[in-house]
This record gives sequence, C-alpha cells and structure tokens, in this order.
Amino acid sequence: MKSEVFRFLYFLLLLSCISSFVSEFHTKDKSYLYADAGISEIQNKQNDFLSSYVLFWKSLIFESGGKTDNGETVYSHIGGRFFSTLHLAIFSIIFGSFFAFGFSLAATYFRSKVLYDFVSFSSNLILSTPVFIVAILLLIVFFYRLDLFPPGGYEFGNTYYVVLPGITLGSRIYARLSLYLLPEIRKEADSKYVQLLLTRSYPWGHIIGKEVFLKVLPIALILLVLDFGSLLSGAMVVEEIFFFPGVGKSLYYSIKSMDTQLLATLLMYSGILFYVLNRIGFYLQRFFSGGI
Repeated sequence: MKSEVFRFLYFLLLLSCISSFVSEFHTKDKSYLYADAGISEIQNKQNDFLSSYVLFWKSLIFESGGKTDNGETVYSHIGGRFFSTLHLAIFSIIFGSFFAFGFSLAATYFRSKVLYDFVSFSSNLILSTPVFIVAILLLIVFFYRLDLFPPGGYEFGNTYYVVLPGITLGSRIYARLSLYLLPEIRKEADSKYVQLLLTRSYPWGHIIGKEVFLKVLPIALILLVLDFGSLLSGAMVVEEIFFFPGVGKSLYYSIKSMDTQLLATLLMYSGILFYVLNRIGFYLQRFFSGGI
C-alpha cells in the first residue's frame, strides 16, 4: 500500500510539471488569435517555470482550479461536462461489449465460420477506419436519411442524444474486444475441460453461456476498464463532430483558445483518471491470476 502511495505521488509530481509546462508553453503567444481584429500587440504575462508551477498548484487547491478565459471557475466547468462524458462512456461500453460478447459467443455456439469471419472482418475494418469517418457515416444514415437521431447536442440524462456518438465510440470497443474474444472463446471451447463436460452430457448452451463466458470474462473486464478510462478522459474528435458538451470538447476548446488554466487542469484530470483506472486494471489482473 505504501509503495502504491509513493508511486501515485511520484506520478502526480511528474504530471503536474508536464501539465503546467505544456499549458504555459502552448499559450505563450496569443497574438495570432487577434490578427483578424487588427491588434498587433498583446500583453502576455511571462512567468518563469517555478512561479507558474506554484501558481498552478495554488489555483488547484485554493481557487477551484482558477478561472477560464470566460470567467467561469475551472472546476465548475469540468464538473458541468463530466456527467455528459460519463453518460457517453457508459453507453459506449455497454454497446461495444454487448455486441462483442454476443457475436463472439454466438459464432462458437452455432459453430459458424461465416459469423466468425464476419465478426473478425468487421472488427478489422472498424479499427482501420478513422473514427471521424464512422461518425460522418452515422450522421448521413441516421440523421440525414432516416431522421432518427439528433445530429448533436445533449440534454441532461437523455440517452437519445448519446446514441450516435456512443455508437461511434462503442464500435471501436466492439472491434478491439471482439479481436480478443474470438480466438479465446474458440480456444476455451476446444479445451479438454469442455470436452469433459460434453462427455458428461452438459448442454452446449450452458457450456458456452456460462463456463466459457466466465473463463474469458476477467481479461475482457480489464480491457473494458482501460477503455472506460480513455472515454472518461474525453473523445475530442467525436465530441467536436457531434458538438457534444463533454470533457473532450472542453479540452479541444482549451487548446484552440489557448486557455492556460483550463488546459492545465484538464491535462491533470485526464492523467489522474487514466492512471487510477490503469492501476485498477493492474490489480484486477493480479486478482484474477491469483496474485492477490
């Protein structure tokens, strides 16, 4: 436990230094943002790294993260975007894992080479296609052609608004998880343990739906935890395309507008979140492998 605390503190120190340095360096010169307005000279506040670093921690601890360029406190801004990102992440995980488990188990249950090849081909196709292409195709089909879902935006707690961005992100979870599940499920189904169950007249549906499923579930859960961390950190491209008010869109805005305080805090938020969920994944792996 002590080593884990020191590991986290060491990571936090490095992350805070990088977040402070990157945000300050990126926003060093904002003059080009005002070029169209005919303003040639912009007063930029120049601080040395140590002063900037101390001010950064002061704002994090005592000033609710400081102020954004719009005058909003950084913590309230991120807090207002967190639930929508959480909603999107949960939908994406459920969508991707449902179809990955469903198709992968069905391919083995029905002993269908056609379904196996379809899942493998679709997974590779999705992963080889840029995510913005998937988003645009979904908009064309489900909004422009069928008029089933809105093109973007979000209403608090309304899943209707997370369907298209959720499918876009969930499709990649489906693809990554399926490429793991397909060979693993087939390997388990061909194992001597399963052959023993068959000789004892266990139903094939019970073997695939329970015995094999429980065998592949632990590693799949670890993969889903890691994906969940990535989604909670924000999906900039998808959120920008669907003008979804999440953490990813805020990160994109902070980079584009050179909002130093917001950018630094979002980098800290994303780094800590990803670290914590990666460590959870690590301990889950140890637990399932009998290391704890």
